[in-house]
Amino acid sequence: MFGKIFLAFVVIPIFDLYLLVKIGGEIGTLNTVMLVLLTAFIGASLARSQGMSTMQKVRENMDRGVMPAEEILDAVIIFAAGLVLLTPGFITDALGLLLLFPPTRGYFKRWLRVQIEQMKKNPNVHMTYQQTEFKAWTNQEQPSQRLDNVIDIEASETKSNEAKNDDKDTPIQ
Repeated sequence: MFGKIFLAFVVIPIFDLYLLVKIGGEIGTLNTVMLVLLTAFIGASLARSQGMSTMQKVRENMDRGVMPAEEILDAVIIFAAGLVLLTPGFITDALGLLLLFPPTRGYFKRWLRVQIEQMKKNPNVHMTYQQTEFKAWTNQEQPSQRLDNVIDIEASETKSNEAKNDDKDTPIQ
């Protein structure tokens, strides 16, 4: 997991920055900045229009009583594409455009379905809910079987000092 996060947040941005500097050296800084802004604008527009059409399909399926599973996967991928396209860089823009185009989005949908099926077979997060208590844990930290929120008490009835002096021979009821 750490390797994937390291790749996403360190290695890819370094390559993206390197590519931006190289292209900036070839076509000029202003042209490179304009190209990055242009790809971000076009990508955001595409993501918005495809996201709106996907949400319309979700509404239509819900109105018909059909579960919009495919459309929800499309919406997740389009949202990820929008986020990636707003990140400056040519590598991230290429990845975002690949996520946006329906023919290539199909490959990502199949990959995402496989990942979801694997998560269902080997869940990493478990949750329980009992009355007013909610617990969540991962496979690394299993919950203990003892109940930490139970307090054992013993109760006895006593009378105040004034009442004790008045009724010494009367048993407590």
